[in-house]
Amino acid sequence: MASPESARESALRALIEIDEKDSYARQARNRILDSGDLALRDRAFCTELILGVTKHRKTIDHIIETFSTRPVRKMDPVTRNTLRLGVYQISYLERIPKHAAVSESVALAKKYAHIGSAGFVNAVLRSFLRKPDAIRFPDPVYDEVSYISLKYSHPEWLVSRWIKRFGDEETIRLCQANNEEAPLTVRTNTLKTTRDALVKELGLGGFEAHPSHLVDEGIEVRNTGNLFGHELYLKGMFFAQDIASMLVAHALAPEPNECVLDVAAAPGGKTTHIAQLMEDRGKIIACDAYDHRLEFIKSNLERLGISSVRPVLCDSRNLPEDIKAIEFDKVLLDAPCSGTGVLRRRADLRWQRTEEDLERLVVLQRELLESAAHQVKSGGVLVFSTCSIEPEENSELISDFVSEHPEFSVENVQPYLPVGFKTAFQEQGKPYVNTYPHIHRIDGFFIARLIRR
Repeated sequence: MASPESARESALRALIEIDEKDSYARQARNRILDSGDLALRDRAFCTELILGVTKHRKTIDHIIETFSTRPVRKMDPVTRNTLRLGVYQISYLERIPKHAAVSESVALAKKYAHIGSAGFVNAVLRSFLRKPDAIRFPDPVYDEVSYISLKYSHPEWLVSRWIKRFGDEETIRLCQANNEEAPLTVRTNTLKTTRDALVKELGLGGFEAHPSHLVDEGIEVRNTGNLFGHELYLKGMFFAQDIASMLVAHALAPEPNECVLDVAAAPGGKTTHIAQLMEDRGKIIACDAYDHRLEFIKSNLERLGISSVRPVLCDSRNLPEDIKAIEFDKVLLDAPCSGTGVLRRRADLRWQRTEEDLERLVVLQRELLESAAHQVKSGGVLVFSTCSIEPEENSELISDFVSEHPEFSVENVQPYLPVGFKTAFQEQGKPYVNTYPHIHRIDGFFIARLIRR
């Protein structure tokens, strides 16, 4: 069986790849784990280290620089990321003995760097253990943005935006929620089984499964183990999907034998949910601009046993003529977005997004929305959703669109949502849905439902 040290080594190699190549954290993790032979428990520990260090990187680097004679950016990648691993374990993993975090980090530096690096790592980490009170953060009274940014490891541009909208206390709660581990929820494939039956089967398989009180198909799985290698997954009994994401297909409210267009469909979570709600009867066209992403859709369709979906490779801003000729009953645009509602799931996203990205994404969203709107028949429905919590990508964009397109009106989405969600989170006076990780304990989503007169 692989030792705990090998989990740390794997994590270090992944962190160096993320650092030097600007790789996505989960993709780097997957490549490292696929190339190794870690036991299941060590794989979980390795994942925790990679995603935890990436998520808390700004705070960790601040701690390192409190005790280091060199700025973090001037360290070699091995030393820098070995220190990050050590500080993360000391600061965030109570179950790891502090002396073990130090000694294992020193061993990593000896193996992958040099003796001088090992001595430096040892000195910095032991100084941290001796004098934790030496760590200082900006005074929140005089510099609230820097304080929250450093204390809760978020970029200053996001913190500044959120303070203006939510205030200090709610911004802190949002940042704290983004730093928590997101629960794993799955959507029952109701074409093959029922939720009660699936909960029972998951229990028999050794998993702790709890039905969601918000969405009828949802199940939270709390000890995931090898969930995605289990026969229940391989036989297509469920699809991994957050509760907020499950709300989108319900907002569309597709019915059997309708004609539906999913404008930006990959990897297929909402597409396959639409097919379930339609009992796999009717026509669903699922578009995506990238071939490798379309393969995800095809793979999921096969695994889930769905035949009513036709995947199409295209840029949905310029749909193929045969699709343009169709008037659809329902159209879904789950738009590419900043992803600020899913930062707890995407450890690296907070460091990759910039404020300029918002402007670029809003232009793309508007172009896709214009194209999608052309395909909606008279009396048909257009649902627009994002996993962003920024108003420019959500309510402001929809407001601008409707003001320029009087043939569309915003309909109250609440009546179409599952009873459990409506009971828990009904927003008074708003026709659309906003969810937030720190309020609803699900991903941050925006959902609007429009009707073409």
